Amino acid sequence: MLGMNYQIIAATTPTTQASSAPLTKRRRKLGRFKRICTSLFRYRNTGAYYIVFKRDGKTKWINLRTNDLTLARQLLANEIKTTPKGDWKQAGIVTVQTLIELFEGNPMNLAPSTFKVRNLLLGVFKSTWPFGLGIKVTHVKPFMMRSWLAERRNERSLNAAGINNYIRLLHGLFALAVDLGAVSENPAQQVKLLREPNPDRITPTWEQAQNIIASVKRQESRRALTAMLLFGLGQAELRNLRGEHFDLARGIITVRRQKTQKIFMIPVFPQAHQFVEELRNAGLLNPHKDIFNISNPQEALLLACRRLNYPTFTPRSFRRAFIIRALEKGIDPRVVAAWQGHRDATLILRVYGAWINQDHAQRMAALMN
Repeated sequence: MLGMNYQIIAATTPTTQASSAPLTKRRRKLGRFKRICTSLFRYRNTGAYYIVFKRDGKTKWINLRTNDLTLARQLLANEIKTTPKGDWKQAGIVTVQTLIELFEGNPMNLAPSTFKVRNLLLGVFKSTWPFGLGIKVTHVKPFMMRSWLAERRNERSLNAAGINNYIRLLHGLFALAVDLGAVSENPAQQVKLLREPNPDRITPTWEQAQNIIASVKRQESRRALTAMLLFGLGQAELRNLRGEHFDLARGIITVRRQKTQKIFMIPVFPQAHQFVEELRNAGLLNPHKDIFNISNPQEALLLACRRLNYPTFTPRSFRRAFIIRALEKGIDPRVVAAWQGHRDATLILRVYGAWINQDHAQRMAALMN
């Protein structure tokens, strides 16, 4: 449950042998420990953070051996996931404020960009939640959340996508209450996401994408766009790629999907063999070194589209071009989904199936003879 760097400290530490309850009171009276949030304390003398919880009726102290508050919050969140839920119920009364404090440590391990947006929304929640941040989680009901969401929608004239961002915040925030053992079910799950209209995603043909790459002048941008097209990778995945992730002997690339932090593997596709050889010859596949110096070639792409009189495509559209081409070539959607780091093909078929060109659809229709 605990890593090797953690130390379980019973109520008799650090210096006295008194019983657990009197010792806790004495510590608070002497002001040696400052409470940061539920179950997280800072030792004033050294600045080290401690996790405090009860197990089998005894107070346990875990020295996190760090003075970094952000890291301490993350370690607390990790400990919550692996400790029996009943233990955390006894650590204190869980309020909405408790959840906020834990959420700010990013216990869900969200991607930095996603967490930044959620933190902005959390700021709105803290300043506008009308039922008080000190309310017990057990007293929070779905109708309260719907009421708060209705105010946000009226105040900001948000569309379905905007409201869904707030709903996802509520889902993640109150999921922590389940981890803490304060509630058995997430009350926010009764607040369903709104149906969003399908966005207008313009996608270049394979030929258009190749023309754009050829028109890009900066070599770093050209390489990034080429990788997106040939491997079907997004900007965040490119940012994580290093030389050791390319296993040329087996023809496999190891990729970490930034949004979910999931590790998956893709083959070095035949269409990418020449490109990979160019990377190796340029000395870009060295271990522990980033391959792509630029992971957001938006400006170079915009200029190329203007020169070619093309619609304004985005870097993400190159990933879609890869997926559409794979589907048009008859590759099993489940395999395409795996190449994208998805668990199943449902999303691939629902989102990308509409972009399969009509020539391919007619060829498929001819098989129905």
